[in-house]
This record gives sequence, structure tokens and C-alpha cells, in this order.
Amino acid sequence: MKPWILDQLKHISSSPGVYIFRDSEGGVLYVGKARDLKKRVRQYFTGRRQGRARLFVSLIDSVETIVAKTEKEALLLENTLIKRHRPPYNVNLKDDKGYPLFRVTVEEEFPRLEITRKMEHDKSLYFGPFSDAGAARRTLAWLERAFPLRHCRKPKPGGRGKPGRPCMDYQIGRCPGPCSGEVSPEFYRKTVNELIAFLRGGGRKVIRELTGRMGSASRELRFEEAAALRDRIRAVEAVLEKQDVVADREDDLDVVGFSMSEGTGVLVCLFVRSGMLVGRSDMILRDDPDPFQALDAFLLTHYRKGVNVPPRILVPMGIDFEKAHEEVLSGLAGRSVRIQKPVRGRGLRLLSLARDNADQALRETMGRDREAWAVSGELGKLLGLETPVHRVECVDISHTSGRETYGSLVVWERGRLRKEEYRLFSIREGKEGDDYAALAEVVERRFAGSTAGQMPLPDLLLIDGGKGQLGRVAETARRRQIPLPPMAGIAKGRGAKRKEGGGNYDEIYLPGRSNPVAMARHSGPFHLLQMIRDEAHRFALSSHRNRRGQEDLMSSLDGIPGIGPLRRKALLERFRSLQEIRAAGLEEIASVTGFNRAVAKKVKEVLS
Repeated sequence: MKPWILDQLKHISSSPGVYIFRDSEGGVLYVGKARDLKKRVRQYFTGRRQGRARLFVSLIDSVETIVAKTEKEALLLENTLIKRHRPPYNVNLKDDKGYPLFRVTVEEEFPRLEITRKMEHDKSLYFGPFSDAGAARRTLAWLERAFPLRHCRKPKPGGRGKPGRPCMDYQIGRCPGPCSGEVSPEFYRKTVNELIAFLRGGGRKVIRELTGRMGSASRELRFEEAAALRDRIRAVEAVLEKQDVVADREDDLDVVGFSMSEGTGVLVCLFVRSGMLVGRSDMILRDDPDPFQALDAFLLTHYRKGVNVPPRILVPMGIDFEKAHEEVLSGLAGRSVRIQKPVRGRGLRLLSLARDNADQALRETMGRDREAWAVSGELGKLLGLETPVHRVECVDISHTSGRETYGSLVVWERGRLRKEEYRLFSIREGKEGDDYAALAEVVERRFAGSTAGQMPLPDLLLIDGGKGQLGRVAETARRRQIPLPPMAGIAKGRGAKRKEGGGNYDEIYLPGRSNPVAMARHSGPFHLLQMIRDEAHRFALSSHRNRRGQEDLMSSLDGIPGIGPLRRKALLERFRSLQEIRAAGLEEIASVTGFNRAVAKKVKEVLS
């Protein structure tokens, strides 16, 4: 132990609070919390440690502590400091997505069912979350057949045509037509109540009620109505077949499982709603994670992303600050939330199910890691590199007839696309349509600009282009004295035609070499480079399209009295295009954060 650290330990309080470990340059290595700061911090410097833990302790150059009044205050302060500093030795859960939820807009006269990723503080009912967005959309399609409701997004019904004229959804039987008076609010609300009952776990009861109504309609010779009810029953049954009942019908809970092997861990959270398993979330942890820290980090971060907090959370191990966690989660949920570690009964069986899922996810993760390791080593050899290629960054350019040029950068690392590290660059210099200059600018800003210190260096920089693009990037780097990692380019070859279907093969080029690299067309390394290039192309096009839409929207809103940057941003978050704003009603625009009826009226007048 360094002598000045020993002196710092003498003055640490025994109160609850947060401790910060810094390195010799003042960077934050780790942020933690403790009921007794003196006792907890001393534990790091006593006993023998191995591997990563030993390296971590050797890097500590100073200790800071912040005393908190309560355990809850310490918990919240730790979370704030971790978000601000992103310490390298804190557990980093690789899961940053918001989960899809079903939203029923019960506050409207004719409610709608839709998918959202954000829980608003409104009167709507939310059901979920669902870990698989594709499965959620497929379930939504079945629910729309089983419980036909309107799809138009206005507070009051009405499609893109004139008010009172039903849209195509009504013509094909997917909407009951409230906009044209085809259905009364009372009858429409009955369908909404059936949908809510189904989402709360009463599917079998809904089927019985629909079956009874179908029988009555058939006996009274209302055969068209009976056939429609039959189709709805089939749709409900199709949804029920896809759901696994694992608990009591009234149970809403999350179940956490953890599994670790060879320095890699997987934390799995099963979402149980109304007794049915509706989805799961997997979080990957690297570098020999501590299970208790992983669970603590999960509770701190997972439920702050708009995820519905259930009344109970089952965990496989006891945790520090359990009461403080319950206080924070109860505040987020607006009701009591309990964290439990079952030791018998159905709760223990659910924990076993979560552990089985974690074990399976870990096997899949380690299998992908082994495949990625093998491909990384083979790719390094084919490109003449001394080390395996574990991290690849790829650059692509997108523009509209030479104007509005953007450069995209995507990241692949150890078998996964790291979407949280993707970057989009707005090109500032060069002539319109000059892709060579645009590529050179993106590479310069990545490795010599503000982005350079934010991301680790890749083992390979992949350029979407051939010898000319590689030469321009290398020349710019040499002239500006920018150190670059090994580079390669991927482009369509001119001479090698496909045997079937026409078109050109992709070929791999290296700087200073006129001929492409000899690489089997169906090999793992070749397919890996193609996949990364295709992802860069997809990201460039989609980001460019989104930026154009935002710019069109912003320019249309410029000059409207009372619409400043904050209100423009709020509109952009609620509506995705000018068409949606034009189609929205006055009340819907007025409900946007920062708006009122007077401002909404100005927007409608200018855009109409």
C-alpha cells in the first residue's frame, strides 16, 4: 500500500457514504457506496488479491469520500457519480435499450393500442415490458385482429381524409369506424375493456365471453357478426398459445438470474406479467465481474430507463442497501416495491428458471466469443497483422447528390456490434460530392479530434472504398501527422464477375498494395468484413434520412412566433414528420411539453 493512502485511511469517517478511487493522473477508477466508509475502504487494502483485482488496487493513487446522511442518499449519489465519470472498474451492463411497452390511451374517448418505449406520466395504461421488439409487434398485430380499435393518432378519431369519412382500416374490418359514427362510445369502450382484461391475464375469460356472444349472434341469425366474433376468438387463442404461464394470474414481478464462467458473466431478468412470461433481458458482463456489484448496478440502472417497475423483484442473492433500493424503486413506481430472495415454493422455482436462462445465455455468449476469437485471429493473419483483430471500426459516406454529406462510423468488437459507440459526422470541408475528402475528414476527426480520447483505438480501420480512398486517407494522415491503426478497404472488384446472378465480388485492399488480398469468398473473415461494411452503409443511410427529416421539420418551424429551440425539440420528440404534425389535432399539439393552445394554434395556422 502506498504510504499516502495509509494516511488517508486514518481520516475516513465511519458514516454511510460514497468512496472514489483515483489513479495517479486524477482519473476516476471506481465509485462505490458503503454503510461504513472506513470499514469498506480498508477491505480493499487487506488480504491477498489475484488477477484483475490485484491490478486494480495497484492503480489506486488516492481515495476520496463523500459522507451521506442516509443509505438512500448514498445510493443515489453513487449512481450520479457513475453516470458522470463512467469509471472503468465499475460494472458496465451492456444493455442500454428502452424496452417496448403496450400503451392503451384510456383517457381518450375512443382509446388506441400502440407500442411505445417511454412511459409518460399520463393517464394511459402500460403493459410490459417486452424484450423482443419484433415479437411485440407481431403480438400487436394479433391483438389488433382480436380487439379492433382505431389506429389514427389524433386524440379524436379521423384518418387522413375528411372528418367523418372512414379510412381503409374500416373498409377491411380492422377498425370499427368511430370517426363516422359506425360505433357508439359505449360499445367501443366494451372492446377496450376486453383488451385490458386480456392484457391483465384474463384471456380465458375473454374467450368465454366472446364465445357466448358468438353463440347468441348465431342463434339470432346474425351470421356476419358471429363470423367476426369467431375470427376474434381465433386471434385471442393465437396470442395465448405464444405465452407461458409461470405464476399466479395476479403476479407481476421480475426474476433475476446470474451465471458466470471464465471471467464472463450474464445477468438475466425475466419479465412476468399477470402470471405469464412475456420477455427477458440479457446483460453481458466482462472482466471477472462481482455478482453482488452486478445485481446492485442492475437495480440502479435498469428501472431508470422507462421500464415498468413491478411490485416484486426476485433476486438470487442478498444485497447491500436493500431497503434503500426499495425506497428508490417505490418512488419510481409510485407504490410499494419489494426485493425478495425466496428460499422455497414457486418463487424458488422461478429463480431456478431464471438461472437456467442465464446458463443458456452464457453458453451462447461464450460460443460467440470463441467463434469471434477464431475469426479475429484468422483475419489478422490474412491481413498480415501481428495481433488478432478484436475491434474493427468502419467508415462510410452518405450524401444527397453531393450535398448534405455525412460520415458514419460503426464499431464491431469481439463478436458484437457496439451501437452505443456509433458516431455520425457532419462533413464541414471539401467540395460537394468529394467522397475522398469526406473520408479523410472523418478519419482525421476520429483519431485527432475530440472523439480520439473518448474511444479505444481499433485493431483495424475499415474503409468503404478501394485503393483511391485508402490512399487519400493515408496521405491526409501522413501530412497531418496523425497516427492511424492498420487499415483496409472493401470495394467491388472490377474484374471478378459472379458465376451466377451477375454483379461484382467484393475485394479487400491494403494501403500501398495494388492487388487485392487473397481471401476465400465464403470464409468467416471475408463475411465479417462484408457484414461490418453493410452495417456502416445501413447506419449512414438511415442517419442521413433522419437528419434530413429533422432539418426539414426545423426549417418549417423557424419563424413561427413563440417557437424556440426547446419547443422545436419537444415537437420533434413527439412527432416524426411534418405530415404527423399537420394530421395532429389542436389538443394533441397543445399537450406537448412547453406548449399551450395559443402556441398550438399558431403551429396549425402556419403548417396548414
